[in-house]
Amino acid sequence: MGQKKLETFEQGLAYASKYCSMQESTAKDMKNRLIKYGLEEGLADKVVKKLIEGDYINEERYALLYTRSKIRQSRWGKIKIKRMLIGKGIGIQYINDAFAQIDENEYRQVLQYLFEKKLSSLNVEDEYQKKYRLQYYLSSHGFENELIEEIFADNNLI
Repeated sequence: MGQKKLETFEQGLAYASKYCSMQESTAKDMKNRLIKYGLEEGLADKVVKKLIEGDYINEERYALLYTRSKIRQSRWGKIKIKRMLIGKGIGIQYINDAFAQIDENEYRQVLQYLFEKKLSSLNVEDEYQKKYRLQYYLSSHGFENELIEEIFADNNLI
């Protein structure tokens, strides 16, 4: 059966507290979730405010965890991560703080791994096509052009 409809502040707070204790969430995502389950917008705003006060929702913590998981598990670059966090309503200062805590060696290892993986799967003889496809692939994962060029130079693909 479907989710029970949320009608009161107390129901919304109970649901949201339980949800936030199991999974990190943003204020924007939680508000949308509460409204989706029938809570009025004004009540949803009050619930989200209460969750922020109780540290159930913490954008700084969310940005850091999201950044780490996307680099390690999804193998995304900073550009893609930043775009997604902005879409989730996370402030630019929290995003910059999360990026400051990235281990640059780990970040470059992820880029190198993706480079090698894609290079080994390419069946192209033309060097220009090879470089173009690698550039496109790494850019689509959100890596910065300067780092991509460094990886090309390090691997003698200029």
